[in-house]
Amino acid sequence: MFAIHIVVPLLLASALVYVLLCWRPSLIERNIFPLEKQHKRQKHVLFVTAHPDDECMFFSPTLAYLSRQSNVTVSLLCLTTGDYDQQGEVRKKELVRAASAFGLTPDSVIIVNDQNLPDNPKKAWNVALVAKTVEAVAVAGDVDTIFTFDQRGVSGHQNHIAAYMGVKHMALTAQRFKFHPINVYALESVGMVRKFSSILDTLFAFGMVITGGDNRMFVADLPAYYMGIRAMLMHESQLVWFRKLYLAFSRYMFINTYNKVN
Repeated sequence: MFAIHIVVPLLLASALVYVLLCWRPSLIERNIFPLEKQHKRQKHVLFVTAHPDDECMFFSPTLAYLSRQSNVTVSLLCLTTGDYDQQGEVRKKELVRAASAFGLTPDSVIIVNDQNLPDNPKKAWNVALVAKTVEAVAVAGDVDTIFTFDQRGVSGHQNHIAAYMGVKHMALTAQRFKFHPINVYALESVGMVRKFSSILDTLFAFGMVITGGDNRMFVADLPAYYMGIRAMLMHESQLVWFRKLYLAFSRYMFINTYNKVN
């Protein structure tokens, strides 16, 4: 009885909100660039991830949206080659192919190969080294906005969390960005039920965005969702059975919500 009167209406409402936001994305569109840089004709957005395939498993809706904006240049910075299983060379090539599914060129993909930043959930990264690495790319590319993980790293992976800590440290301490502002947004980590509720999490995500001034939300319509699927299919070495289920049920393939870091 409870499911009929409470749960079912919530699920239906969430599906309707998803359709509405796909039809009227202006309801959630907000400027993601610093006020001081909104005059720039061409904006530059950098995604900071830890492994090849992070970009499409977690950031697809945002990547698909921004890559279709004519006044936005998108770059990917991956802090490892994904060499945990000694497949780094293969995974680097897969990442470049996956980026092309979002319309990105090979020179838009920066892959770090540093033994001090190993692909290993049991080894801690030096936050200052991550910050220095990201800062060098951000300065060279005149980056305006960065998207990365939050303090829980979506999946709890220590490399994801270290990416967040490094980017946050850079944004809050680097002297350059006190005079040349840069916005940093952290991808919201959600609980297990919401994580695998696909579009049915839209209602809760939308509620968070409309009640928080510095929150941002991106929703993938069906063409954007298929773009994310095509990108993930390029990561052939990672397409084990549970990742295929992930593509169908993860809310991160349909919805991204962010909190502003700085």
